Amino acid sequence: MKLTLNQTKLVGLTMELELKTKEYNSLCREFDELKEKGNLNEEKLENLLLRFSNNQEEIKKILKELNQIK
Repeated sequence: MKLTLNQTKLVGLTMELELKTKEYNSLCREFDELKEKGNLNEEKLENLLLRFSNNQEEIKKILKELNQIK
């Protein structure tokens, strides 16, 4: 079975979205661990916030591309 170009893009973007979702969940766990340890210094929080922000922007980009395909 051959996939069209749009179908191939859809599969690839869906896989990227799944990876970014897993990354988001990992960041949430990391934040929870920092809270539990009481180890919430400003530098670590800023780093984590930056990673959350980058992840969110990448997810938005993927969703935009998915909407363009549909």
